[in-house]
Amino acid sequence: MNELPTTFDAVLAAENDGYCALITLLHDETRALCAGDVGVLERQADAKLAQVRWLERLFGERQRLAARRPASASPSPNTESALALLHERAGEAKRLNALNGRLIDRRQQYTSRSLAALRDAAGQPALYGADGQSSHPASAMSRATA
Repeated sequence: MNELPTTFDAVLAAENDGYCALITLLHDETRALCAGDVGVLERQADAKLAQVRWLERLFGERQRLAARRPASASPSPNTESALALLHERAGEAKRLNALNGRLIDRRQQYTSRSLAALRDAAGQPALYGADGQSSHPASAMSRATA
């Protein structure tokens, strides 16, 4: 994952492979989110970040190589097919990442509601609302007079 390929088609193939790896990581992340497995999520975050950075490097190299190609050169059918596959895989990765974002949001909402219910059961009102503002009236009053 450190050495960049040197030809346009090789970079394109590496990007396609890279997106396959990212999609696998995103599926693993989805399973971990559904299971609430924080340990797996922590490990996945580092692997996902490394994969995204690798894909960024490959994209930059592909752009650089494409700029050096003659304008009159038309892509081969294999190159067109590989580009179409790349767009499909990038779309799938984007869809999975958005799904995981929604799962994270749902988990955070559930956790916030659970904490609020526990505080209410213990007779402790929530100190701050979802907007980060104090929900305790005395606190607002104290600030107004300060």
